[in-house]
Amino acid sequence: MTRCLLNIDLGELPGEDEQLYALAHLANIACGGHAGDAASMRRALELCERHGTLAGAHPSYADRENFGRKALDVAPEVLRAQVSEQCGQLAVLSRERGVPVRHAKPHGALYHAANKSPALARAVVDGVVEALGTDVTIVGPGTGALSDAARAAGLGYAREGFADRGTLPDGSLIPRGQPGAVLTDVSQARENTVRLATGGTVDTLCVHGDTPGAVVLAREVRAMLDALEQPPEPLGDSALRLVLPESVDRGLAREALSALPGVRDAVITESHACVYFDPETPPESPALVLTRLRVAPVMHVEHPLIRIRVRYDGEDLAKVAEHAGLTVEEVVRRHTAREYRVRCVGFLPGFAYLGDVDPSIACPRLPVPRTRVPALAVGIAGTRTGVYPFASPGGWNLVGTALDFTAFDPQRGTELQLGARVRFERVAT
Repeated sequence: MTRCLLNIDLGELPGEDEQLYALAHLANIACGGHAGDAASMRRALELCERHGTLAGAHPSYADRENFGRKALDVAPEVLRAQVSEQCGQLAVLSRERGVPVRHAKPHGALYHAANKSPALARAVVDGVVEALGTDVTIVGPGTGALSDAARAAGLGYAREGFADRGTLPDGSLIPRGQPGAVLTDVSQARENTVRLATGGTVDTLCVHGDTPGAVVLAREVRAMLDALEQPPEPLGDSALRLVLPESVDRGLAREALSALPGVRDAVITESHACVYFDPETPPESPALVLTRLRVAPVMHVEHPLIRIRVRYDGEDLAKVAEHAGLTVEEVVRRHTAREYRVRCVGFLPGFAYLGDVDPSIACPRLPVPRTRVPALAVGIAGTRTGVYPFASPGGWNLVGTALDFTAFDPQRGTELQLGARVRFERVAT
């Protein structure tokens, strides 16, 4: 798919979270019409520079009282001057900072009014060009007067969709104030992201910086876009490897992929899903495979909690403590304090990679693996922990021994399934 970028309306609220700038590809900076002043614009430009975010202007009707969300009866020549003044203020500050402004997106009521009226659309475009020049892209609706005016002026144009807004049957946005207009549910934002980004009708998706929970929504949308940007990688003639987003439940991902027609098996690794299929009946298009994977429920699924009793007698426990600069007792306390998730299963039947350990006790695997690790040894390797199901070679740091636990049964298979929740409980030696 063509790359789809995340744009966020910013510089509008006091105490705005810096994380939004790190998540956004494009920052639409309020420049005085509906919100913002010189101080907020300077801060926004500084954060764009810090995080490598592309800075753009977010002009509006000159209506701070209504936050630019009320349609006003403004003559086109007056509107052009207002847009030019707002973009010009940002341009002056951007030159001081050395951060270029390369796009502009109308805000609120002006966004919709300009897209319906050719005269207002020309006024907006003319005001932008007057302040920012012609090396600029207009961000707006997929079709309408605004795109026509931008292209007539020789400007770039980016078609926009909304991850955090509901739509009517005709595809238009539900007016603010009506039920379903503003979406704060992560799963809805995720579905919007996948549907729009894979549909070929948008170039950029918006999350509004003033939406409740904007950081959580933006983080999920950015993760989805980053994952969708990486197409499935063919593995021969009968397999695909797909990037597996952090938030997707591993067990449900395997179920969803295995259920696709033609799929023989789906194998989950730390960061990928490998889909094996009958070459005579390949699965549906890679875009649909990705779509189904990424709309699978996230880790809110409540798997049963498995408790594993451990005697902390591992021969590497003191080394892990020394590496962490902690006492052995503190390493044990931190290892047992966390609830872990099964991230993937391998390299032996029933060997579950559990994550993540407390960063303070993460420890690199041994430079030279042991030729034999006893069955049920509990180890740490990097940010993962796990239990050896059988005696085998291995390079994990051994910190203890699991008691009364069967990691793999030939009849039932692995005890620790993908997504399972695990807690370690200390048993006195």
